[in-house]
Formats: sequence, structure tokens, C-alpha cells
Amino acid sequence: MIRSKKYWIILCLIGLLCLGGEGVAAPSQSQSDPSLSKPVSVLLYHPWEEGFEVTFRDHLDWLKQNGYQTIPMETLIDYLEGKEVSLPPNPILLTFDDGTIENYDIVYPILKEFGYMGTAFVITGPRFIRYSKKFWWKEVDRSGILKIENHSRTHSFIWINPQIIDFYSGEDPGDYFLIKGMDRRLGAPIYKFNYELINERYVPDRRIGNLCVNYVAQNGGKKFFKREGWKDGLFQVVKDFRNTRRQMDSYEKEPQRELRLKNEIYQSKRAIEQSVGHGKEVTFFAYPWGAYDEELILKLKKYGYRGAFTTDRGRNFPGDDLFKIKRFIITSEMTVEDLSNVLKSEWRRYLANPPCANP
Repeated sequence: MIRSKKYWIILCLIGLLCLGGEGVAAPSQSQSDPSLSKPVSVLLYHPWEEGFEVTFRDHLDWLKQNGYQTIPMETLIDYLEGKEVSLPPNPILLTFDDGTIENYDIVYPILKEFGYMGTAFVITGPRFIRYSKKFWWKEVDRSGILKIENHSRTHSFIWINPQIIDFYSGEDPGDYFLIKGMDRRLGAPIYKFNYELINERYVPDRRIGNLCVNYVAQNGGKKFFKREGWKDGLFQVVKDFRNTRRQMDSYEKEPQRELRLKNEIYQSKRAIEQSVGHGKEVTFFAYPWGAYDEELILKLKKYGYRGAFTTDRGRNFPGDDLFKIKRFIITSEMTVEDLSNVLKSEWRRYLANPPCANP
């Protein structure tokens, strides 16, 4: 006999009431029955945001008052794998991307104050370490309060094709400063770029860059960029060259790509393990900008990761892909009401279409 969707929803709610759950569904003692599975939310913060400290403290206070308890990542992974684990009534994970020094100055002491735990996904490259340091990794990780995991070595963009979208004028608007191999000579071309870990790298013809740089130098240097329509002249230089010369640009070969990705996801992993010491093993990864594909997932598995975190919105259930763990991005502008709405809206969505609504 075919049951209506309403029937299954009511049946689920009755089951939850019998289990005594409040707010979030109470855990099943056996994960073999998906109809009794509890959703787990993961929050994503960026501690470098302006106003973060006040917002974060307010959010933890609200979570505490509403019975939320943090759980370790290992517990989440075991739960998603369908293993028998004991979850609190309102489980939640707190994650912090980029590994800036605010994790040590703000996140760590506030987590300690509230009796919560979290995970900082850090960037290990020299440019980031110069600002955020790494002396604190060992202390916070060994405390168990703020675990250190990987967010790549450089969190970079790369050139992806010959299309020129701009020329360097001495300013780094937007994300230009994150482009790997960026030529910061005045007039140097800026090619189309995209996320490093999921793209093939384009290697431009250096002669074009040299021509553009020389053109700017011969036409006033920095003052050149104050002229109206200054880009037109540079685009014409590029066009004339491409129309008359054989191009010497290329795309990276597979061994080069393999080495680049290894540096980003494995060498960075080793850097954290060596800095923290004490048998530390990095097993989780947060995708820079949330960008991932199946090839990247295979490489993460190859290098010993147990799971990876996206910026895809939603809750997580047993059986979900361990390398596509969803998170809610929480900004410093969000009030406790906003946080409540994020969690409650997802709960309402779950009740509207729970696992047992599709028998």
C-alpha cells in the first residue's frame, strides 16, 4: 500500500517524540535505520573578519543556551560512515578557515571559556605564515580545544587560458594578490584565472609581458595609468604581437600538475604534522573557496585524508560522502537571530523531506 508523504512525516515525528529528542532529532543507537538518523550541522567562520570577536561570543552563548554541544571531527566521520556512535541531543561542529592569528588570539580562549572545541584549517605557505605565524599550532592542537587541519599550502588562483582580462597597474584589487606567479611589473598582463586545485595551469608567453611592461615604461610609467583608455594601447600591443609572432605559451604537463597538487595537499599536510609533532596526523582538508572535483578527491584519498569539507550549504547524514561534507558559512554580520534561522530553517527543511519520507 502506497503511503502519502504526510503519513511518513507524521510517523517520523512520532518516532522522534518517543526517543525524547528536543530541537534536533535524538540519536539512534543503531545507524542501520536511516529513518532515525540525526542531521549534524557544521559551521564555518573566518576569524579575520571585522567584528568577529563580538559576533562569535554571542553565537557561542546562544548555542550554549540552546543545548548545542560540539563533537570531534572523528566522531562526525564515524557517524557518517554508519558506525555506532553516541551523539549529544544537539551536535554541532565549529570550523575556522585560513588559519590567521585570530584563531589563537580570539577563537582559542573563547572556545576554552565556553567548554567547546573546534577545528582551524590553516594555510601553510611562507606568505601566510609571515603574518599568522605557526608557533600556536602545537599549543592549541595538543590542548584538544582547537585542532589543526589543512587548508592547502597557498590557497591560490592560477592562470587558466590566454585571455587577458587586465594589466597590472600597481594595485592589487580583489583577489589579484592570490594569483600564483603573478607578474607585478607595471603593465604586465593579467590572464584569466581560477581556482588552483581544480584547473590546469596556463603558462603565458613571457615576451608579451615584456612588451607590455616596456610600453608602459616608455609612456610615462605610473602616470600612464591615469590616461583615459590606457588599456586600449596595451591590448593593441598584445594583438599586434599575436598577429605577427608564433606563440610560445603552453599548458603544464601532467608531471608538473601532479607535483603542484602534491605540494598543495601533501607537503602542507606534512608541514603541519612536523610543526605540531607528538605523532600528529592531519586527516582532514577544507577546500579553498569550496572548490573541488572528483580528481582532487582521489588525490586527497591517495595522500591519507579521511574526509574533506566544502562550502556547500546543508546538514550531514549517515551515508553522505566523507569528502563532500557540507557547512554553513557564518559571517560576522550575522546576529544570533540569523544563526537561529540558519539552523531552524534547515531543521524545517529536514522535517519536510526526512529520509523516511521516501520509503
